[in-house]
Amino acid sequence: MKIGNNLNIIRFVKAPSNLFTGARSFWITVGSIFGVLIIVSALLVFPLNKKCATAYKGLDDLSSMLEKYALKKDLYNGKWVESKKLEAELCDKENGKCKSFLKERGDLLESIFTKEEPGKDIVKIEDEALWKHEYTQRVSSVLAKLSENNIAVSAEAFPFSNWGLAIPPWQDILPTQKRFWILEAISKVALRKSGITHIKKVTFRDSPYAYNPAYTKIYTPIPITIQVEIRADYINFLLQEILRSDVPFVIESATIMNTDKFFTPDDAAKDAANRLPCPIIDVTLDLYVIDYKA
Repeated sequence: MKIGNNLNIIRFVKAPSNLFTGARSFWITVGSIFGVLIIVSALLVFPLNKKCATAYKGLDDLSSMLEKYALKKDLYNGKWVESKKLEAELCDKENGKCKSFLKERGDLLESIFTKEEPGKDIVKIEDEALWKHEYTQRVSSVLAKLSENNIAVSAEAFPFSNWGLAIPPWQDILPTQKRFWILEAISKVALRKSGITHIKKVTFRDSPYAYNPAYTKIYTPIPITIQVEIRADYINFLLQEILRSDVPFVIESATIMNTDKFFTPDDAAKDAANRLPCPIIDVTLDLYVIDYKA
């Protein structure tokens, strides 16, 4: 009986021990799995979560910025975009017309004297001696027209070329021809009732005062200084006539000084608005001519 009781006691003692041992193994397993999950989370999940948070913040900032922009700016639809494209095309066309117009005016500087020949209509003068003869005649014509219109011209006011008895070569003729067209254009401005009473000096300078070198590939500037005496009430008209000239002038600056002279019209030309003498002023114009490159 005692032996049986002892066996029962042993079984009773072992049963809780086995139960505890099984429970400990379970918790150890659970703890191991939980530890593995923590390690995996630390290595994979947390970095991904941080990236997602950063990306979300970036999108949120962008969204806020776009919202602020939408409140300040108008949102443009497809029709607006198309209208702007058409507007840009029209601007390009108008710019092209302006460039073409100015180039045509610049091409005038490249023109050579011409003459009429029987059966050949108008041809360029290609003989140096004939060109010199034509040049001399045209210079005389320019000075004569100024004199006929009572516009005084100082001695050597126009820097026309003079070779004496020599015949100029073509390398000298081409730049001289270009300068002649410019000087002739200045004389035409004076003849258009611009108020000029005296042409003192026309000088070709070495370099312009106000020129953007960015345009070097498009054209070459030919800088000039013009000194004239003019009626004070005609100064604006003079500037307008210069800009309307066939030769493309660009006005850089204008200096005005009083000469203590007065213009008094003839009795036949006087009217109610022009009975008092008009002051004569000295005007120095710095400008340059646009010489477009081919």
